[in-house]
Amino acid sequence: MGNKAIRKDVKTWGKRVAIYCLGLFIMALGVSFSKVADLGMSPVNSIPYVLSEIFTSLSMGTWVIIIFSLYIAIQFVILGRDIQPARLLQILCTTLFGYFTDFTNALTAALLPQPTAVASTFVLVYGVRLLYLVISMLLIALGILFYLTPDLISLPGEGIMQVLAQKLHLPLHKVKMAFDITVSLIALALSLVYFREFHGIREGTVIAAFGVGKILGLYAPLQRKVNTLVFGAVTTMEE
Repeated sequence: MGNKAIRKDVKTWGKRVAIYCLGLFIMALGVSFSKVADLGMSPVNSIPYVLSEIFTSLSMGTWVIIIFSLYIAIQFVILGRDIQPARLLQILCTTLFGYFTDFTNALTAALLPQPTAVASTFVLVYGVRLLYLVISMLLIALGILFYLTPDLISLPGEGIMQVLAQKLHLPLHKVKMAFDITVSLIALALSLVYFREFHGIREGTVIAAFGVGKILGLYAPLQRKVNTLVFGAVTTMEE
């Protein structure tokens, strides 16, 4: 391989990593908007959020790292001897996403007005919450697009879904639905036991579960541009 080809390969990898990290950051920012909206977190982030509200000595980002690391451990248990050591690399993106979550939480807490500070009536306050939720979904979908396009490391939530689909011989979308319902129910149970109310699991959780996928579909033209930016050719991102 000539020097020109090596430089091109290094440049491509650099772009892939940069776009991947940008995607994780945008996703974390979307999660932070969802937190301020207070209409319920997305299923995959619901358990870390509720635990961070119960055990406040640890940040939400720290709980993301703990829970996502548990998902990695479960993958190793399920796969057993069939485990691919490369799955350990999920620890890297988990840690990065956890730190991004804490940073964007601090950023939105400092710069984003609380809904109750913007409006005075229930209807207007709820309208602001819905606006933040929509922005959250737009950001999360955009983050997913950037994060998936480079085809690098899956976050542990997606990793465990892939492993379960493989082992149970089930379609990935059915496993995702079951996984989302399971983690949401766990978060809901924790919320009801500790807070005696729906805290972290609300109508926004359901809206986000369906809305993010719909919005991601609307980003198809942008997806082609990102593919061209990263790889120099248009390819189709695998879901």
